Amino acid sequence: MKKLIKLLKDKELNYLNQINDFIDPTCIYLPKDNNYQVNDYIYKNTFINNIPSSISGKIAKIEKRKFNNEDIFCYQIINDFKENAKNKIRKKSPKNKEELMNYLDLFHLTEIINKINEKGNLNNIVVCAVDEECYSFNEFISLSNYYNEIITTLNHLLEICVINNGFIATKNTDSGSIKKVKSILGTYPNIKMKLLPDLYLISYEEYLCSYLNIKKEETLIFNTNEILILYNALFKNRVLNEKIITISGNNIAKSLIIKTRIGTPLKEIIDKFIEIKDNNYNIFINGIYVGYQVTSFSDVIISPSIHTIIINKLVIEEETECLNCGACFKICPVNINVKKCYFEKMLSKKCLGCGLCNYICPANLKLKEVIKDGAYEEKNN
Repeated sequence: MKKLIKLLKDKELNYLNQINDFIDPTCIYLPKDNNYQVNDYIYKNTFINNIPSSISGKIAKIEKRKFNNEDIFCYQIINDFKENAKNKIRKKSPKNKEELMNYLDLFHLTEIINKINEKGNLNNIVVCAVDEECYSFNEFISLSNYYNEIITTLNHLLEICVINNGFIATKNTDSGSIKKVKSILGTYPNIKMKLLPDLYLISYEEYLCSYLNIKKEETLIFNTNEILILYNALFKNRVLNEKIITISGNNIAKSLIIKTRIGTPLKEIIDKFIEIKDNNYNIFINGIYVGYQVTSFSDVIISPSIHTIIINKLVIEEETECLNCGACFKICPVNINVKKCYFEKMLSKKCLGCGLCNYICPANLKLKEVIKDGAYEEKNN
């Protein structure tokens, strides 16, 4: 396993240690299915394509929007601000793993169910409150603001799954959250706090388990958002239809943490909260290194998978000829022959999409874009 590195952080980066609410959008967009049509009334918490509607109101129209980086047809639901909701799911809290699976199915939590089912012999559950991207602050903000809920949920999962080893992992630079978590951990003997170095990719399963000295095949790992979804299901009998997102970058007046409704148009958030310094900028969704770029805010919808919006000054980096320095191979955490894949336009199934090859390349070659999204499979390493 290769040694991890610390990424250089932009000195202009700034943020506030608080959460700003934007839970009253004028409308939301959800991917179209075949169950509804224009003028149908949608109750809050109605599941459309396994996504809960975060507002109530009528479907005004159907149009294309960018949802999870795909241009797809979506329902536009106009907010009537009445919060008419379907009845809460009322069922006794699960007492064992089998009951837990059935219980989570009621909330359409398929991804979490699959994650739990993938692990056979569970011995550890880890809540990883680590933001890999230096422009993102969701994890440590969530831990700082919801540490009671996170610890309560982790302890409940340990009891349900009959496991004695629970961990809350955060970076050793997160002093505020560390102090808060340690203040109540004494009453939870099966949960330990682990402090991790500020290194890129530390939250990836293989590296995280190595630093914690536990076996990954016996370990279930959740981020804070997943734990808060579980908290709302297990203790509030409700679907969590809100998200915490970071909006940051060196081309805005100040970075913010926003709690907003799933399905909210990104442009509505930007217009209300963000002061952009210069009209020439790049927009990155979910990180500079692991995310993707969009050309405008207009069509982007806050989907369940979006957690970070980065607005950076426009920088045009001219690509030059490969220097044959080998830096891309040396830094690749999974030992891909990056140069070969790039020049032969081959996709590598091993690629994590971490972007370290782009980060290190002195010729400014867009290596990840070819290796991760190329047209052919890598034949030989």
